[in-house]
Amino acid sequence: MEEVSFFENNTVIVTQSRFIVESKVYEIKKISSVKVGLTKNYTRIKIILMVIGFMLMFFKDFRIAGIVTFAVSFLSLYLAQDQFSVKIKTGNSETDGLVSKDKEYIEQVVKAINMAMQSQYLKAFPL
Repeated sequence: MEEVSFFENNTVIVTQSRFIVESKVYEIKKISSVKVGLTKNYTRIKIILMVIGFMLMFFKDFRIAGIVTFAVSFLSLYLAQDQFSVKIKTGNSETDGLVSKDKEYIEQVVKAINMAMQSQYLKAFPL
């Protein structure tokens, strides 16, 4: 019996029995749930470091350290983008199976995994 493929890309394949991403393989029957996740950007920490760097610029002895701290935290905050992930729950653990900046791509992979999970369920419990 040939395996049905729900999604294929350069590094990602979702079939009725497996989710393969780069060098990792997840068995569909072991996945209990899958969802789109958002990775943390640590915005608060970056803003706090910017304020500290700004305040240090007013002290003669810490001026260079303040400028560097302010500049690095500002650039980090400015260049940071949200990253989305395929959150896979297997048993008691939850992992990020795939991470990307493209939300639509992640949603397509999650939809394909859900379809594969439904096909596994129908295969196990036929009508």
